[in-house]
Amino acid sequence: MPKIFTQTPRVVVILETCVQPDREKLDGIFKYVRFYGPWHLHIIQNRVGEQRLAHFETWQANGIIVGQSMLDMEDTLARTELPLVLIDPLPRHLTRSSPFSRCSHVQNDSASVGIAAADYFLTKGFKRFAYVGEVLDRLWSQGRGRGFADRLRRAGFSCQTYVPPAAAELSDWAVEQARLALWLAALPKPVALFAAMDIRARQVLDTCLISGIKVPEDVAILGVDNDEQLCLGSFPTLSSIGCDMAQCGFMAAQLLDELMRGKRKLRTVQTYGVKKIVERQSTRATQPVQDQLVARALDFIRLNACEGIGVADVVAYLKVSRRLAELRFRKVCGRSLLDEIQSVRLERVRRLVAETDFSIREITDRSGYQTEDHLRRMFKRHFGTTMRTYRHQD
Repeated sequence: MPKIFTQTPRVVVILETCVQPDREKLDGIFKYVRFYGPWHLHIIQNRVGEQRLAHFETWQANGIIVGQSMLDMEDTLARTELPLVLIDPLPRHLTRSSPFSRCSHVQNDSASVGIAAADYFLTKGFKRFAYVGEVLDRLWSQGRGRGFADRLRRAGFSCQTYVPPAAAELSDWAVEQARLALWLAALPKPVALFAAMDIRARQVLDTCLISGIKVPEDVAILGVDNDEQLCLGSFPTLSSIGCDMAQCGFMAAQLLDELMRGKRKLRTVQTYGVKKIVERQSTRATQPVQDQLVARALDFIRLNACEGIGVADVVAYLKVSRRLAELRFRKVCGRSLLDEIQSVRLERVRRLVAETDFSIREITDRSGYQTEDHLRRMFKRHFGTTMRTYRHQD
């Protein structure tokens, strides 16, 4: 017969919620508690100055869910006799000598993530592939790389894998970045590159940009975690595989509930996989501009359109006649230089209207327009509505 609680169970949750994946896992735990609770939750996020539980038993805790960020609580956790569920445990926690080796846990199906990445790139028609693993080359990173390479091998393609530097070099990003830059430069292009996680994908992207390697034209980059702060804060924005972190948290809570009630005695391992792939600019196919004059004009406009430049500034930068610049730009892009300047400005305006509470005056200043009236007319002509209506629409 399952244990009957006479008081609301107290559960300690240890997750590093400064990163989006762990916040999503916490959401999954909350969802389980809403369905099958109530529980009293004590959430430890490993932040500076945070008040923690030195002894779980003195708080009368009934169970613990813990992610990878055990940090200085590992010794305390190893001594507890409370039901304990691990989320994505590190390899050393699964060895026979570890006090956590008999704990039930939920972990990512790393191979399935690699397979999903390979299938995504294959459907986009790529023929060359590369993989960059996590810097410490942990088992989950190796699993994603193997899943990626094995799926490509079955499709008749090979995969080049970046070998991380020796441990002594890892502390100096400048040293590794130079090494990574040489490896990226030597890859045959265009190439589809899968990175083990978004942080690593961001490092690859930054290295490409400082090395003059175009993304996605030369290297298309796909990460894992769909951490929006990283993905949307990059230029170009990063495509990413979103794993089902909420399901992971839900399964961990269910395992702990069964352990606390005595419904489950034996060690149980459950896995979670891919939820979706979010495509952004880093893998989105673009038609490369062959005319270098036009390519230079586009880069200049995208960098400076909102600083109040005009067509004369673009022409001066290109060092050709205005007529030649206009003819070649229109031939390649199908629009004028002024149209391109307005398009870039209005896209910034659209984002500022939709995503901020800036005043029209401030948006005018930040987008390169001289007067608010001019901006209002241009916005309504381009988007078919006023800025006020656009801001408040669902």
